[in-house]
Amino acid sequence: MKKSVFMVFIAVCLALTVCIISGPVGAEPITLKAVTGWPKTSSENKSFFIFTELVEQMVAKKYPGELKINYVGGPEAVKNTDQVQAAQRGMVDMVYTTNAYYLSVLPEVDAYKLSEFTPMDERARGAYKYMNELHEKKGLYLLGRLGLSEKFYLYLKKPIQSADLKGLNIRVSPMYLQIIKGLGGNPVVIPPTEVYVALERNVVDGFCWPAVGIRDWGWQKQVKYIVEPGFYQVPNPLVMNLNAWKKLPKKFQDLLIEAAIEAEKKAVAYFDQLAKDERPILVKEGLQVINLPAAEQQKFLKVGFEEGWKDIIQKNPQTGPELKKLLTKARLRTFRTIYREIFDREAFDDLGKRNVDAINAFNFALFDETQGELIAQEGLRSVLKWRKEHSNPSANLPTIPR
Repeated sequence: MKKSVFMVFIAVCLALTVCIISGPVGAEPITLKAVTGWPKTSSENKSFFIFTELVEQMVAKKYPGELKINYVGGPEAVKNTDQVQAAQRGMVDMVYTTNAYYLSVLPEVDAYKLSEFTPMDERARGAYKYMNELHEKKGLYLLGRLGLSEKFYLYLKKPIQSADLKGLNIRVSPMYLQIIKGLGGNPVVIPPTEVYVALERNVVDGFCWPAVGIRDWGWQKQVKYIVEPGFYQVPNPLVMNLNAWKKLPKKFQDLLIEAAIEAEKKAVAYFDQLAKDERPILVKEGLQVINLPAAEQQKFLKVGFEEGWKDIIQKNPQTGPELKKLLTKARLRTFRTIYREIFDREAFDDLGKRNVDAINAFNFALFDETQGELIAQEGLRSVLKWRKEHSNPSANLPTIPR
């Protein structure tokens, strides 16, 4: 009898141990309903699936069976231009989309296209934190920016030789409407599902799209040219309903943020490689690359960024300037100011020292663009030290702030 009681006691203890380790038997997992701005098979969705795969792996390892993301589809489930509003209302919990589809909800999100940084750098600079604060005011939580890290390109049926699109009808989304208008083109806003027919019937002469993805729609069959330079960034945010976010246990909030940060890194690497692979395929299929002359490329980009920031600051006078500060390399402009001021004040007696200084200025401007902020900043300090040692004692040389 005692032995039987003891065995029952052991069995109960084992059962309780299993429950403690694996959670309540039969408990339903927390399920987050998610939609994306593109059909499931579209290239743009790869970043989202990188994220969901990471979440699945992390949940299986740490909290098996307790959290699940249920992907219910793309525009066929919820119209892409209504998805973020659906998240605000709690109809869905999570949305991965392009910022162009919710400018009516949060106009400031358009600034992401003008960012000069990777999503990882934006987190380090405080840009993510500031943008999330803006999202929270709209009942949303910004998990991350799983952009493709790629630029947009202009694809045309007819060749051009300059940064002049006068007389051309170009399919756009609201995201790059301003650059087409600034270059003299006629922007035509139509959804991706109508682009092929619009090209086929000569309603439009071309379109803007990222470096990858046009083969998903078959558009390469209707255009002949890809125009360099690429412009802007592809900034696809991943957002949640704010109430759904707040209801999550902290352990799941931490897990989703960890997965989003890792997905940002993996998405950048994945699409960098995909873009390198895609261009030769497009060329093989008959598209020609138009490399505009250097001066025209400079004009193309200058118009794009100037018009882009002008539009954002006009629409968001309270928040636009701060976004511009957080998303652009203001330090490089400071360096150019230093460079100009030194020449204006004739800090150097002889031409040789001026030439050395000009070479330094040029090298570090390029260095800043290719090697990153911290390394370039150290290099700039070295240049300023050299200037101070070799310039006129009376020269009032500006310094770069730490």
